[in-house]
Amino acid sequence: MKKLLALLLCFVMLFSVVACGDGTTDESSSTEDVSNETSEVVSTDESSQDESKDSTVPNEQFDENGKYIPLNFEHMKIMKLTQWDVSAGGLFLIGSKPMRERTFKKQMEKVMENIAEAGYNTVLFQVRPFADSFYESKYYPLSYFVSGSYSNQEPLAYDFVEITIQEAHRQGLSIHGWFNPMRCMTNSQLEQIPGDWPIKTWFSEMGKGGEMTEYMFAGTDAGGTARLYLNPAYEEVRNLIINGVREICDTYKVDGIFMDDYFYPEEVKSNQKIDNLAYRARTDGSKSRAEFRRNSVNLLVAGIYATVKEADERLIYGISPNGHIEHAYQNECADIYTWVSNKGYCDIMYPQFYYGMMHGQCSIAALMKGWDEIMTEESIKLVPILTVNKVGHYDQWAITDVGRHEWENYTDIVLESLVYLLINEYRTIDGTGFFSYQYFWNNGSIGEFNDAQYAKLDTELANFAFIMHDYDELIGKDVEALKAYFTEQGKDLVAMAREWDSRLLANGFLDLFHSIK
Repeated sequence: MKKLLALLLCFVMLFSVVACGDGTTDESSSTEDVSNETSEVVSTDESSQDESKDSTVPNEQFDENGKYIPLNFEHMKIMKLTQWDVSAGGLFLIGSKPMRERTFKKQMEKVMENIAEAGYNTVLFQVRPFADSFYESKYYPLSYFVSGSYSNQEPLAYDFVEITIQEAHRQGLSIHGWFNPMRCMTNSQLEQIPGDWPIKTWFSEMGKGGEMTEYMFAGTDAGGTARLYLNPAYEEVRNLIINGVREICDTYKVDGIFMDDYFYPEEVKSNQKIDNLAYRARTDGSKSRAEFRRNSVNLLVAGIYATVKEADERLIYGISPNGHIEHAYQNECADIYTWVSNKGYCDIMYPQFYYGMMHGQCSIAALMKGWDEIMTEESIKLVPILTVNKVGHYDQWAITDVGRHEWENYTDIVLESLVYLLINEYRTIDGTGFFSYQYFWNNGSIGEFNDAQYAKLDTELANFAFIMHDYDELIGKDVEALKAYFTEQGKDLVAMAREWDSRLLANGFLDLFHSIK
Protein backbone atom coordinates (compact mmCIF):
# COMPACT_ATOMS: atom_id res chain seq x y z
CA MET A 1 0.00 0.00 0.00
CA LYS A 2 2.83 2.36 0.92
CA LYS A 3 4.51 1.63 -2.39
CA LEU A 4 1.26 2.38 -4.22
CA LEU A 5 0.86 5.71 -2.40
CA ALA A 6 4.46 6.67 -3.14
CA LEU A 7 3.94 5.82 -6.80
CA LEU A 8 0.76 7.89 -6.86
CA LEU A 9 2.57 10.86 -5.25
CA CYS A 10 5.34 10.72 -7.86
CA PHE A 11 2.73 10.72 -10.62
CA VAL A 12 1.03 13.80 -9.14
CA MET A 13 4.35 15.65 -8.84
CA LEU A 14 5.28 14.77 -12.42
CA PHE A 15 1.89 15.95 -13.68
CA SER A 16 2.35 19.24 -11.83
CA VAL A 17 5.73 19.90 -13.49
CA VAL A 18 4.35 19.14 -16.94
CA ALA A 19 1.32 21.36 -16.38
CA CYS A 20 3.29 24.27 -15.00
CA GLY A 21 6.23 24.08 -17.39
CA ASP A 22 9.92 24.25 -16.45
CA GLY A 23 9.81 27.77 -15.10
CA THR A 24 11.47 29.43 -18.09
CA THR A 25 10.07 32.49 -19.82
CA ASP A 26 10.43 33.99 -23.24
CA GLU A 27 13.94 35.01 -22.13
CA SER A 28 15.04 31.69 -23.61
CA SER A 29 14.20 32.96 -27.10
CA SER A 30 16.81 33.19 -29.85
CA THR A 31 19.28 36.02 -30.30
CA GLU A 32 17.08 37.51 -33.01
CA ASP A 33 14.39 38.13 -30.38
CA VAL A 34 16.73 39.78 -27.89
CA SER A 35 16.32 43.20 -29.50
CA ASN A 36 12.61 43.10 -28.58
CA GLU A 37 13.35 42.49 -24.89
CA THR A 38 12.01 45.27 -22.67
CA SER A 39 12.89 43.92 -19.21
CA GLU A 40 14.97 46.03 -16.86
CA VAL A 41 18.07 44.87 -15.03
CA VAL A 42 17.50 41.89 -12.75
CA SER A 43 18.14 41.96 -9.05
CA THR A 44 21.26 40.46 -7.55
CA ASP A 45 19.17 37.79 -5.84
CA GLU A 46 17.70 36.61 -9.13
CA SER A 47 21.01 36.60 -10.94
CA SER A 48 22.75 34.63 -8.22
CA GLN A 49 20.52 31.65 -9.01
CA ASP A 50 21.24 31.65 -12.73
CA GLU A 51 22.73 28.50 -14.21
CA SER A 52 25.65 30.51 -15.64
CA LYS A 53 27.18 30.36 -12.15
CA ASP A 54 27.88 26.64 -12.61
CA SER A 55 31.51 25.93 -11.74
CA THR A 56 31.95 23.31 -14.47
CA VAL A 57 32.09 24.34 -18.12
CA PRO A 58 32.72 21.93 -21.02
CA ASN A 59 36.19 22.18 -22.61
CA GLU A 60 37.76 23.83 -19.54
CA GLN A 61 40.66 21.86 -18.08
CA PHE A 62 42.67 22.38 -14.89
CA ASP A 63 46.14 21.28 -13.82
CA GLU A 64 47.04 19.30 -10.71
CA ASN A 65 46.98 22.51 -8.66
CA GLY A 66 43.47 23.36 -9.77
CA LYS A 67 44.64 26.17 -12.04
CA TYR A 68 42.87 26.71 -15.34
CA ILE A 69 44.85 25.52 -18.37
CA PRO A 70 44.50 28.09 -21.19
CA LEU A 71 42.88 26.79 -24.36
CA ASN A 72 44.85 27.87 -27.42
CA PHE A 73 45.53 26.58 -30.91
CA GLU A 74 48.67 26.21 -33.00
CA HIS A 75 46.95 27.94 -35.92
CA MET A 76 44.42 30.61 -34.97
CA LYS A 77 41.19 31.43 -36.79
CA ILE A 78 40.04 34.61 -35.10
CA MET A 79 36.79 36.51 -34.77
CA LYS A 80 36.95 39.86 -32.99
CA LEU A 81 33.96 40.69 -30.80
CA THR A 82 33.31 44.28 -29.75
CA GLN A 83 30.70 46.06 -27.67
CA TRP A 84 28.81 47.08 -30.83
CA ASP A 85 28.76 43.77 -32.61
CA VAL A 86 25.43 42.04 -32.00
CA SER A 87 22.78 44.69 -32.58
CA ALA A 88 22.35 48.41 -33.09
CA GLY A 89 21.74 48.68 -29.34
CA GLY A 90 25.06 47.08 -28.47
CA LEU A 91 26.12 43.86 -26.81
CA PHE A 92 24.92 44.34 -23.24
CA LEU A 93 22.03 46.81 -23.12
CA ILE A 94 18.42 47.11 -24.18
CA GLY A 95 17.88 50.83 -24.38
CA SER A 96 19.83 52.13 -21.42
CA LYS A 97 19.23 49.08 -19.23
CA PRO A 98 21.41 45.95 -18.93
CA MET A 99 19.82 42.82 -20.34
CA ARG A 100 18.38 40.32 -17.92
CA GLU A 101 20.96 37.67 -17.15
CA ARG A 102 19.20 34.79 -18.89
CA THR A 103 18.62 36.95 -21.97
CA PHE A 104 22.28 37.88 -22.14
CA LYS A 105 23.35 34.29 -21.62
CA LYS A 106 21.06 33.11 -24.40
CA GLN A 107 22.45 35.80 -26.66
CA MET A 108 26.05 34.80 -25.97
CA GLU A 109 25.22 31.14 -26.50
CA LYS A 110 24.09 32.07 -30.01
CA VAL A 111 27.05 34.36 -30.65
CA MET A 112 29.59 31.70 -29.75
CA GLU A 113 27.64 29.03 -31.59
CA ASN A 114 27.73 31.20 -34.74
CA ILE A 115 31.48 31.71 -34.45
CA ALA A 116 32.24 28.03 -33.85
CA GLU A 117 29.94 26.76 -36.60
CA ALA A 118 31.54 29.15 -39.09
CA GLY A 119 34.89 27.49 -38.45
CA TYR A 120 36.67 29.95 -36.16
CA ASN A 121 38.52 28.78 -33.05
CA THR A 122 39.48 31.99 -31.21
CA VAL A 123 37.57 35.03 -29.98
CA LEU A 124 39.20 38.36 -29.14
CA PHE A 125 36.69 39.92 -26.76
CA GLN A 126 36.75 43.60 -25.86
CA VAL A 127 36.74 44.24 -22.11
CA ARG A 128 38.23 47.76 -21.87
CA PRO A 129 37.63 50.12 -24.80
CA PHE A 130 38.00 53.59 -23.22
CA ALA A 131 39.92 53.24 -19.92
CA ASP A 132 36.68 51.79 -18.54
CA SER A 133 35.60 48.25 -17.74
CA PHE A 134 32.96 45.71 -18.74
CA TYR A 135 33.31 44.14 -15.28
CA GLU A 136 33.64 45.54 -11.76
CA SER A 137 37.25 46.64 -11.61
CA LYS A 138 39.38 48.01 -8.79
CA TYR A 139 41.15 50.32 -11.23
CA TYR A 140 38.66 51.48 -13.85
CA PRO A 141 35.05 52.70 -13.69
CA LEU A 142 32.24 50.71 -15.26
CA SER A 143 31.73 51.40 -18.94
CA TYR A 144 28.50 52.97 -20.08
CA PHE A 145 28.25 50.00 -22.44
CA VAL A 146 27.36 47.82 -19.45
CA SER A 147 25.83 50.34 -17.02
CA GLY A 148 23.95 52.55 -19.48
CA SER A 149 25.70 55.71 -18.30
CA TYR A 150 29.08 56.68 -16.88
CA SER A 151 27.22 58.39 -14.06
CA ASN A 152 25.83 54.97 -13.03
CA GLN A 153 28.51 53.09 -11.12
CA GLU A 154 26.14 50.86 -9.16
CA PRO A 155 27.27 47.21 -8.84
CA LEU A 156 26.30 44.99 -11.76
CA ALA A 157 23.63 42.37 -11.15
CA TYR A 158 25.78 39.73 -12.86
CA ASP A 159 29.12 39.37 -14.64
CA PHE A 160 28.92 39.91 -18.40
CA VAL A 161 32.55 38.93 -18.94
CA GLU A 162 32.30 35.67 -16.99
CA ILE A 163 29.27 34.56 -18.99
CA THR A 164 30.93 35.44 -22.29
CA ILE A 165 34.02 33.42 -21.42
CA GLN A 166 31.95 30.45 -20.29
CA GLU A 167 29.92 30.40 -23.48
CA ALA A 168 33.08 30.61 -25.61
CA HIS A 169 34.59 27.65 -23.76
CA ARG A 170 31.36 25.65 -24.06
CA GLN A 171 31.84 25.87 -27.83
CA GLY A 172 35.52 24.89 -27.60
CA LEU A 173 36.65 28.41 -28.44
CA SER A 174 39.74 30.11 -27.08
CA ILE A 175 38.93 33.62 -25.78
CA HIS A 176 41.37 36.47 -25.13
CA GLY A 177 40.70 39.63 -23.15
CA TRP A 178 41.01 42.65 -25.44
CA PHE A 179 41.95 46.10 -24.16
CA ASN A 180 42.98 49.42 -25.66
CA PRO A 181 46.00 50.62 -23.66
CA MET A 182 45.92 54.42 -23.92
CA ARG A 183 42.56 55.50 -25.35
CA CYS A 184 40.29 57.08 -22.75
CA MET A 185 36.87 58.76 -22.62
CA THR A 186 35.75 62.18 -23.75
CA ASN A 187 35.87 65.13 -21.38
CA SER A 188 32.11 65.12 -20.86
CA GLN A 189 32.08 61.39 -20.11
CA LEU A 190 34.83 61.73 -17.52
CA GLU A 191 32.95 64.56 -15.86
CA GLN A 192 29.97 62.24 -15.34
CA ILE A 193 31.90 59.61 -13.40
CA PRO A 194 31.51 59.70 -9.60
CA GLY A 195 34.23 58.60 -7.22
CA ASP A 196 37.99 58.94 -6.97
CA TRP A 197 39.20 56.73 -9.80
CA PRO A 198 42.80 57.47 -10.90
CA ILE A 199 41.67 58.71 -14.31
CA LYS A 200 39.16 61.03 -12.63
CA THR A 201 41.87 62.47 -10.38
CA TRP A 202 44.32 62.92 -13.24
CA PHE A 203 41.64 64.58 -15.34
CA SER A 204 40.90 67.05 -12.56
CA GLU A 205 44.61 67.92 -12.33
CA MET A 206 45.14 68.62 -16.03
CA GLY A 207 46.56 72.10 -16.56
CA LYS A 208 47.29 72.77 -12.90
CA GLY A 209 51.04 72.20 -13.02
CA GLY A 210 53.22 69.35 -11.77
CA GLU A 211 53.68 65.89 -13.26
CA MET A 212 50.04 64.90 -12.87
CA THR A 213 49.22 67.61 -15.41
CA GLU A 214 50.64 65.33 -18.08
CA TYR A 215 49.21 61.99 -16.98
CA MET A 216 46.49 62.49 -19.59
CA PHE A 217 46.39 64.43 -22.83
CA ALA A 218 43.87 65.35 -25.50
CA GLY A 219 43.76 63.65 -28.88
CA THR A 220 41.47 62.50 -31.68
CA ASP A 221 40.70 58.85 -32.33
CA ALA A 222 40.46 57.08 -35.68
CA GLY A 223 36.77 57.91 -35.88
CA GLY A 224 37.40 61.64 -35.48
CA THR A 225 36.18 61.84 -31.87
CA ALA A 226 38.04 64.22 -29.56
CA ARG A 227 38.91 62.32 -26.40
CA LEU A 228 41.58 61.91 -23.74
CA TYR A 229 44.52 59.51 -23.75
CA LEU A 230 46.60 58.00 -20.95
CA ASN A 231 50.25 59.06 -21.10
CA PRO A 232 52.71 56.12 -20.80
CA ALA A 233 55.61 58.53 -20.20
CA TYR A 234 54.83 58.22 -16.48
CA GLU A 235 55.28 55.14 -14.34
CA GLU A 236 52.02 55.75 -12.46
CA VAL A 237 50.10 55.64 -15.72
CA ARG A 238 51.88 52.54 -16.98
CA ASN A 239 51.19 50.84 -13.66
CA LEU A 240 47.47 51.57 -13.94
CA ILE A 241 47.32 49.91 -17.35
CA ILE A 242 49.45 46.97 -16.21
CA ASN A 243 47.41 46.48 -13.03
CA GLY A 244 44.27 46.37 -15.15
CA VAL A 245 45.77 43.58 -17.24
CA ARG A 246 46.84 41.68 -14.11
CA GLU A 247 43.29 41.98 -12.80
CA ILE A 248 41.87 40.38 -15.95
CA CYS A 249 44.35 37.49 -15.77
CA ASP A 250 43.68 36.91 -12.07
CA THR A 251 39.89 37.24 -12.23
CA TYR A 252 38.92 35.35 -15.36
CA LYS A 253 39.76 32.14 -17.20
CA VAL A 254 40.99 33.98 -20.25
CA ASP A 255 43.28 32.20 -22.67
CA GLY A 256 45.31 35.27 -23.49
CA ILE A 257 45.54 39.05 -23.52
CA PHE A 258 45.09 41.09 -26.68
CA MET A 259 46.27 44.71 -27.00
CA ASP A 260 44.84 46.80 -29.80
CA ASP A 261 46.50 49.61 -31.72
CA TYR A 262 45.52 52.66 -29.69
CA PHE A 263 48.92 54.14 -28.93
CA TYR A 264 49.68 57.82 -29.56
CA PRO A 265 47.05 59.37 -31.84
CA GLU A 266 48.62 60.56 -35.07
CA GLU A 267 47.85 64.26 -34.70
CA VAL A 268 49.87 64.67 -31.47
CA LYS A 269 53.09 63.90 -33.35
CA SER A 270 54.07 67.59 -33.34
CA ASN A 271 52.67 68.32 -29.85
CA GLN A 272 55.58 69.07 -27.51
CA LYS A 273 53.46 69.83 -24.45
CA ILE A 274 51.80 66.55 -23.60
CA ASP A 275 54.95 65.05 -22.03
CA ASN A 276 57.24 68.05 -21.65
CA LEU A 277 58.11 67.48 -17.99
CA ALA A 278 58.80 63.78 -18.51
CA TYR A 279 60.91 64.46 -21.60
CA ARG A 280 63.06 67.02 -19.79
CA ALA A 281 63.65 64.56 -16.94
CA ARG A 282 64.30 61.57 -19.21
CA THR A 283 67.08 59.15 -18.37
CA ASP A 284 66.60 56.68 -21.23
CA GLY A 285 69.13 58.30 -23.55
CA SER A 286 66.54 59.17 -26.18
CA LYS A 287 67.62 61.87 -28.62
CA SER A 288 64.20 62.94 -29.85
CA ARG A 289 60.67 63.28 -28.58
CA ALA A 290 59.50 60.45 -30.85
CA GLU A 291 62.22 58.13 -29.57
CA PHE A 292 61.31 58.99 -25.98
CA ARG A 293 57.67 58.18 -26.64
CA ARG A 294 58.54 54.87 -28.30
CA ASN A 295 60.67 54.00 -25.29
CA SER A 296 57.74 54.82 -22.99
CA VAL A 297 55.45 52.51 -24.96
CA ASN A 298 58.16 49.82 -24.90
CA LEU A 299 58.24 50.00 -21.09
CA LEU A 300 54.48 49.55 -21.08
CA VAL A 301 54.52 46.63 -23.52
CA ALA A 302 57.34 44.83 -21.69
CA GLY A 303 55.57 45.40 -18.36
CA ILE A 304 52.35 43.90 -19.67
CA TYR A 305 54.20 40.89 -21.11
CA ALA A 306 55.94 40.23 -17.78
CA THR A 307 52.63 40.57 -15.91
CA VAL A 308 50.81 38.14 -18.21
CA LYS A 309 53.59 35.58 -17.89
CA GLU A 310 53.70 36.03 -14.13
CA ALA A 311 50.00 35.19 -14.01
CA ASP A 312 50.53 32.08 -16.14
CA GLU A 313 53.35 31.27 -18.56
CA ARG A 314 50.78 29.49 -20.74
CA LEU A 315 48.79 32.66 -21.40
CA ILE A 316 49.31 34.32 -24.78
CA TYR A 317 50.00 38.04 -25.10
CA GLY A 318 49.59 39.61 -28.51
CA ILE A 319 49.63 43.09 -30.03
CA SER A 320 47.66 44.36 -33.03
CA PRO A 321 49.32 47.43 -34.58
CA ASN A 322 48.57 49.07 -37.89
CA GLY A 323 49.73 46.76 -40.66
CA HIS A 324 51.65 49.65 -42.22
CA ILE A 325 54.78 49.29 -40.08
CA GLU A 326 56.43 52.63 -40.74
CA HIS A 327 53.21 54.55 -40.20
CA ALA A 328 52.72 52.89 -36.81
CA TYR A 329 56.38 53.49 -35.92
CA GLN A 330 56.60 57.14 -36.96
CA ASN A 331 53.11 58.46 -36.26
CA GLU A 332 51.88 56.31 -33.37
CA CYS A 333 55.24 55.61 -31.67
CA ALA A 334 54.64 51.87 -31.81
CA ASP A 335 58.15 50.36 -31.86
CA ILE A 336 57.25 47.27 -33.82
CA TYR A 337 60.86 46.73 -34.88
CA THR A 338 61.89 46.14 -31.26
CA TRP A 339 58.87 43.99 -30.39
CA VAL A 340 59.40 41.48 -33.20
CA SER A 341 63.18 41.17 -32.95
CA ASN A 342 63.48 40.53 -29.21
CA LYS A 343 62.00 38.26 -26.58
CA GLY A 344 60.04 39.77 -23.72
CA TYR A 345 57.53 41.93 -25.61
CA CYS A 346 54.88 39.64 -27.09
CA ASP A 347 54.03 36.12 -28.23
CA ILE A 348 52.02 37.06 -31.32
CA MET A 349 51.76 39.98 -33.69
CA TYR A 350 48.27 40.53 -35.10
CA PRO A 351 48.98 43.26 -37.70
CA GLN A 352 45.88 44.89 -39.12
CA PHE A 353 45.83 44.04 -42.82
CA TYR A 354 42.76 46.22 -43.34
CA TYR A 355 43.59 46.78 -47.00
CA GLY A 356 42.92 45.26 -50.40
CA MET A 357 45.11 43.42 -52.88
CA MET A 358 45.46 46.55 -55.07
CA HIS A 359 46.06 49.22 -52.44
CA GLY A 360 48.72 51.55 -53.82
CA GLN A 361 50.88 51.44 -50.69
CA CYS A 362 49.60 48.71 -48.38
CA SER A 363 48.52 45.82 -50.55
CA ILE A 364 48.37 42.47 -48.76
CA ALA A 365 51.49 41.38 -50.68
CA ALA A 366 53.43 44.52 -49.71
CA LEU A 367 52.45 44.08 -46.07
CA MET A 368 53.57 40.44 -46.01
CA LYS A 369 56.93 41.41 -47.48
CA GLY A 370 57.44 44.13 -44.87
CA TRP A 371 56.50 41.97 -41.90
CA ASP A 372 58.66 39.09 -43.08
CA GLU A 373 61.68 41.38 -43.27
CA ILE A 374 61.46 42.64 -39.69
CA MET A 375 60.32 39.54 -37.78
CA THR A 376 63.66 38.09 -36.70
CA GLU A 377 62.62 36.61 -33.33
CA GLU A 378 61.49 33.13 -34.37
CA SER A 379 59.34 32.51 -31.29
CA ILE A 380 56.88 35.26 -32.24
CA LYS A 381 53.91 34.21 -34.35
CA LEU A 382 52.38 36.21 -37.20
CA VAL A 383 48.59 36.24 -37.43
CA PRO A 384 47.31 38.93 -39.83
CA ILE A 385 43.83 40.30 -39.16
CA LEU A 386 41.63 41.12 -42.16
CA THR A 387 38.38 43.09 -42.41
CA VAL A 388 35.24 43.09 -44.52
CA ASN A 389 34.00 46.53 -43.48
CA LYS A 390 35.22 48.04 -46.76
CA VAL A 391 33.15 45.72 -48.97
CA GLY A 392 31.08 47.76 -51.42
CA HIS A 393 32.73 51.00 -50.30
CA TYR A 394 34.99 53.55 -51.95
CA ASP A 395 38.39 53.42 -50.23
CA GLN A 396 39.63 57.01 -50.27
CA TRP A 397 43.02 56.16 -48.75
CA ALA A 398 44.04 53.49 -51.28
CA ILE A 399 46.45 55.83 -53.16
CA THR A 400 45.64 54.57 -56.68
CA ASP A 401 42.34 54.94 -58.51
CA VAL A 402 42.00 51.18 -59.01
CA GLY A 403 42.68 50.64 -55.32
CA ARG A 404 40.04 53.18 -54.29
CA HIS A 405 37.40 51.29 -56.31
CA GLU A 406 38.63 47.75 -55.57
CA TRP A 407 36.07 47.00 -52.84
CA GLU A 408 33.28 48.42 -55.03
CA ASN A 409 34.23 46.42 -58.12
CA TYR A 410 34.98 42.95 -56.73
CA THR A 411 33.46 40.55 -54.22
CA ASP A 412 36.25 37.99 -53.95
CA ILE A 413 38.96 40.17 -52.41
CA VAL A 414 38.97 38.35 -49.09
CA LEU A 415 39.20 34.91 -50.68
CA GLU A 416 42.00 36.21 -52.89
CA SER A 417 43.78 37.58 -49.80
CA LEU A 418 43.34 34.35 -47.83
CA VAL A 419 44.76 32.27 -50.66
CA TYR A 420 47.70 34.63 -51.06
CA LEU A 421 48.48 34.41 -47.35
CA LEU A 422 48.70 30.64 -47.77
CA ILE A 423 51.01 30.65 -50.81
CA ASN A 424 53.00 33.87 -50.29
CA GLU A 425 56.73 33.66 -50.96
CA TYR A 426 57.77 35.20 -47.65
CA ARG A 427 56.73 33.17 -44.62
CA THR A 428 54.19 30.73 -43.30
CA ILE A 429 51.58 32.54 -41.26
CA ASP A 430 50.25 31.17 -37.97
CA GLY A 431 46.59 31.93 -38.62
CA THR A 432 44.35 34.80 -39.57
CA GLY A 433 41.15 36.45 -38.44
CA PHE A 434 38.59 39.20 -38.92
CA PHE A 435 37.29 42.46 -37.61
CA SER A 436 34.56 41.92 -36.63
CA TYR A 437 31.47 39.87 -35.68
CA GLN A 438 28.85 42.41 -36.76
CA TYR A 439 29.83 42.19 -40.43
CA PHE A 440 29.27 38.43 -40.46
CA TRP A 441 26.03 38.24 -38.47
CA ASN A 442 24.74 41.77 -38.88
CA ASN A 443 20.92 41.49 -39.06
CA GLY A 444 20.95 44.62 -41.21
CA SER A 445 22.17 46.78 -38.33
CA ILE A 446 25.42 48.20 -39.75
CA GLY A 447 24.87 51.91 -40.21
CA GLU A 448 27.56 52.43 -42.87
CA PHE A 449 26.04 49.89 -45.30
CA ASN A 450 23.18 50.54 -47.73
CA ASP A 451 21.16 47.79 -49.41
CA ALA A 452 23.49 47.45 -52.40
CA GLN A 453 26.52 47.24 -50.12
CA TYR A 454 24.79 44.63 -47.97
CA ALA A 455 24.24 42.52 -51.08
CA LYS A 456 27.94 42.74 -51.96
CA LEU A 457 28.88 41.91 -48.38
CA ASP A 458 26.72 38.78 -48.48
CA THR A 459 28.41 37.71 -51.71
CA GLU A 460 31.89 38.39 -50.34
CA LEU A 461 31.17 36.40 -47.17
CA ALA A 462 29.74 33.49 -49.14
CA ASN A 463 32.77 33.41 -51.44
CA PHE A 464 35.26 32.64 -48.67
CA ALA A 465 33.10 31.00 -45.97
CA PHE A 466 34.04 27.46 -47.06
CA ILE A 467 37.79 27.94 -46.60
CA MET A 468 37.60 29.15 -42.99
CA HIS A 469 36.42 25.74 -41.77
CA ASP A 470 39.71 24.19 -42.85
CA TYR A 471 42.06 27.17 -42.98
CA ASP A 472 44.16 25.99 -40.04
CA GLU A 473 44.78 22.66 -41.78
CA LEU A 474 45.72 24.39 -45.05
CA ILE A 475 48.48 26.48 -43.48
CA GLY A 476 51.84 25.08 -44.60
CA LYS A 477 50.39 22.90 -47.36
CA ASP A 478 51.93 23.01 -50.82
CA VAL A 479 50.12 24.33 -53.88
CA GLU A 480 49.11 20.90 -55.14
CA ALA A 481 47.42 20.11 -51.83
CA LEU A 482 45.64 23.47 -51.94
CA LYS A 483 44.41 22.84 -55.48
CA ALA A 484 43.15 19.42 -54.45
CA TYR A 485 41.29 20.93 -51.51
CA PHE A 486 39.55 23.45 -53.75
CA THR A 487 38.58 20.67 -56.14
CA GLU A 488 37.03 18.73 -53.26
CA GLN A 489 35.00 21.83 -52.45
CA GLY A 490 33.77 22.09 -56.06
CA LYS A 491 36.00 25.11 -56.74
CA ASP A 492 38.47 25.71 -59.57
CA LEU A 493 41.52 27.32 -57.95
CA VAL A 494 43.47 27.44 -61.21
CA ALA A 495 40.73 29.48 -62.89
CA MET A 496 40.57 31.77 -59.88
CA ALA A 497 44.35 32.26 -59.95
CA ARG A 498 44.21 33.20 -63.65
CA GLU A 499 41.46 35.72 -62.95
CA TRP A 500 43.30 37.27 -60.01
CA ASP A 501 46.60 37.57 -61.88
CA SER A 502 44.85 38.99 -64.94
CA ARG A 503 43.25 41.61 -62.71
CA LEU A 504 46.52 42.47 -60.96
CA LEU A 505 48.61 42.67 -64.13
CA ALA A 506 46.02 44.80 -65.93
CA ASN A 507 46.25 47.36 -63.15
CA GLY A 508 50.03 47.55 -62.83
CA PHE A 509 50.58 44.97 -60.09
CA LEU A 510 52.71 41.83 -60.13
CA ASP A 511 51.21 38.42 -60.78
CA LEU A 512 51.06 36.77 -57.37
CA PHE A 513 49.34 33.49 -58.17
CA HIS A 514 51.55 32.15 -60.97
CA SER A 515 52.64 29.19 -58.81
CA ILE A 516 49.06 27.89 -58.89
CA LYS A 517 48.56 27.94 -62.65
